Amino acid sequence: MESTFSKIIALILATLLLFIFPVLNMFIKQDDTTHIFVFTETSKFVDQVRNLGYITPMMYREFANKLSATNNTYSIEMEHYHKKYDPIYDDPANAATFKDDFNVNFKATYTDNIMSTLFPNPPLTGEKYKLSKGDYFAVRVKNKNKTLATKLQEMLYNANLSEAKIIVRYGGMIKDEAY
Repeated sequence: MESTFSKIIALILATLLLFIFPVLNMFIKQDDTTHIFVFTETSKFVDQVRNLGYITPMMYREFANKLSATNNTYSIEMEHYHKKYDPIYDDPANAATFKDDFNVNFKATYTDNIMSTLFPNPPLTGEKYKLSKGDYFAVRVKNKNKTLATKLQEMLYNANLSEAKIIVRYGGMIKDEAY
């Protein structure tokens, strides 16, 4: 009886050590590779926007299609902060009271407004979302589905893990206006 029980335990341990953990390790490395790919594509997209000073629907579609090639679904969040200089006056009604100083303010625009400019309803052709030199643009990409590594870890650890394993944020200052 004890011999049978120890053989069953040994078989379970051998299965874990020889099959499941190597597969888990392979899936974790696949997530790492996917993270590097998503970071690279996000940085290419953001740098292209920073260099050109605009986003076209084609640029966004190419970026989203490259991300979908990883067999994961992603939420793509964009942020645009437009820099605005406001002069400071003692009396705003009197231009002679200018204090030789400016307030620097930022107007934030987020994904919904950017997407409504790129893909208006009804559709128009040639729409661009324009940014100005000195503005700040950033993209945040996060996976929405559970990766194979996450699913296998949930099965092994008997726990409910977060689905977001691939999170990338990249951004910077707009360098040029080429529209």
